[in-house]
Amino acid sequence: MELLRIPGVEKQALMALFLVDPARSVKIGTLGPEGTSSEHIARMMLRCIGDPEGCEITLEDTFERCMGALVDGVIDLALVPHAYSKINAFYMHPGLRPVSVFHGSTPEYGLATRPDFAFDEEVLRTDTVVSHPAPVPMLEHHVAGPVKVATVTSTSQAAGRVADGHYNIALTNEQAVEQYNLRFVQRFSRIPMTWTVFSRKKDGHDHRCA
Repeated sequence: MELLRIPGVEKQALMALFLVDPARSVKIGTLGPEGTSSEHIARMMLRCIGDPEGCEITLEDTFERCMGALVDGVIDLALVPHAYSKINAFYMHPGLRPVSVFHGSTPEYGLATRPDFAFDEEVLRTDTVVSHPAPVPMLEHHVAGPVKVATVTSTSQAAGRVADGHYNIALTNEQAVEQYNLRFVQRFSRIPMTWTVFSRKKDGHDHRCA
């Protein structure tokens, strides 16, 4: 499976954005905390265009905060997956514009627990799985029967809520499993999806919040 595919014209557009001013770093925002699929794809994207010197990845706890930082000029670019259900609001924002769209597969997803938690499939009938809303439909394809789900703002946060004992089972990705010292008890797959990089719209001045 090809993990990241940026067409030539999109890659050139990205390189132009990151290399516009060698004297200053370019900040790209996406969903945090560390261990999210969004952070993973942001780092892969930077490697794909040659790891421009001085680039910074800024992690916010919601995509809305990320876009607020973009509108306010705190960051220069923002990366959002098309699986995010409210991405349409960013396309409609008069101060934002999409500058690149590309394919990028997430780290592998699955069900993860703490190393000392005794897991078997029967636990899924009584326990709650914590997850970001976007990958929840995976459960229908990989788990027999209904599953009770609690949602949080990121796959990394889901893993963190299991690590701190609030839940026993997370639907999360491989990066977050390593970040929080969990273990996969069921592996599903990577999620192939598309992503948009947004910038502020330039029309003689930046649109900024009052």
